Amino acid sequence: MPKFYIKKTSLGEGQNSLVFKGKVVEGPINRGMVLEIPIAGASDVVPVKIFDIVHFEKQKDELKKVGLVADFYDTPDDLEVILGLNIADEEVNVRIEEKEEW
Repeated sequence: MPKFYIKKTSLGEGQNSLVFKGKVVEGPINRGMVLEIPIAGASDVVPVKIFDIVHFEKQKDELKKVGLVADFYDTPDDLEVILGLNIADEEVNVRIEEKEEW
């Protein structure tokens, strides 16, 4: 299973997105995949879909060269919850989004 180390979480440019800066630890990570953000003190996770992937070539810190962008334009309350978790210095699982069957 792909894994991503989140060094830092910050607001994106449009204030409707979050950027999880870090590095890929294991496996390929692509747009459309889902970050599994852990909830402190619980065994549950919050799924966050990856909208875009950016590379910070000029970043000197190797642990902040990749940014996984999550878009919260339609769900601003979710943005506040995830931002409030203050995810940093944490390794998370990344999975392929499950398709709903009709």
